[in-house]
Amino acid sequence: MRAETLAQAYQTAIYRVAGVAFTLSEQPTQEVLFAGQRFAIITAYNPQSNLLPKEENLRRHRQLEREIQTLGLAYTPSLSTSPEGSWAEEGFAVFAIGLEEALALGRKFEQQAVVWGEGRRVFLAWCEAGKLEGFYPQKVPE
Repeated sequence: MRAETLAQAYQTAIYRVAGVAFTLSEQPTQEVLFAGQRFAIITAYNPQSNLLPKEENLRRHRQLEREIQTLGLAYTPSLSTSPEGSWAEEGFAVFAIGLEEALALGRKFEQQAVVWGEGRRVFLAWCEAGKLEGFYPQKVPE
């Protein structure tokens, strides 16, 4: 998948966590997610954007959960979907996690990027380069 297409997919995705659904907006909003605490949305599905069978994705998902538990971090399930719902990946929202720690988990599970946020800002953090693209959370109806 081309970098521009991949970036567009991440930017237009709907991220669902603990009853909150949001997307990434380039326009400032007044939204504050999760009482302003740091968080990351990380998945283990489809490493390097290569589609895997459901069973393999579920195995990797359980492995990611064990890794988060080992780190002693608070977390909850997440679901990231395309706007029309044709694509979905389960993952976890991990709380009180630093950017470098989030990127390390993303790299370990061969992800292109993770979503990392704090306060009123949300970033698309590219795992390989560590590059950040800043956005604002825009809540969408569940």
